[in-house]
Amino acid sequence: MAGVVRDRAVGVRRLRRLRRVGLAAVAVSVAGLVAACSGGGGTVDATGGGGFNFVQQSAGKDFVPAADRHEAPKLAGKNLDGAAFDVASLRGKIVVVNFWASWCAPCRAETPGLVQLSKANPTVAFLGVNEKDPSGARAFVRDNGVTYPSIVDRLGTLAAGWPVAPGLPSTFVVDANGRIAARFTGPVVPEDDLKPVLTRLQAEA
Repeated sequence: MAGVVRDRAVGVRRLRRLRRVGLAAVAVSVAGLVAACSGGGGTVDATGGGGFNFVQQSAGKDFVPAADRHEAPKLAGKNLDGAAFDVASLRGKIVVVNFWASWCAPCRAETPGLVQLSKANPTVAFLGVNEKDPSGARAFVRDNGVTYPSIVDRLGTLAAGWPVAPGLPSTFVVDANGRIAARFTGPVVPEDDLKPVLTRLQAEA
């Protein structure tokens, strides 16, 4: 009888250990899933912007005064057609850089406005950075009449070098000197959010 009680006690302890291990595994799996769905936010501090001196204007909207701006990180790769593209080739122009993916609902929602704003501002360069989504991106660009190029970020390594907040989309405005002047985390309303920044930067020139 004592042996049976002892075996039962051992069995209960083992069951408890298994449950604890199982819960820990589930927690790790959920954390990994959340990270995977985030779009691959980078190693740069998403809140402080990795020392880019962002000044918050309102929720999700940051601006940097001209005297405090830092040079934008390198951004180069192949576009959706397989041709090499380097944002450095756009130096001398204001550049809008949009990190996006076709599976991202807010990205899809903001795209028509970005396309319209790019057509209305021919002196401003627009550039997309497509996150891990080249196959879907090609169809999306075609179906939505996106005329500006997108660099493919297959592994999220490009986003890792920029102060991209977790999740997509993220949009940056780079001034004509190649320095980050503004950042928008989450979807933008181009006419309301981006246009005033472009007007402000054009007035600096």
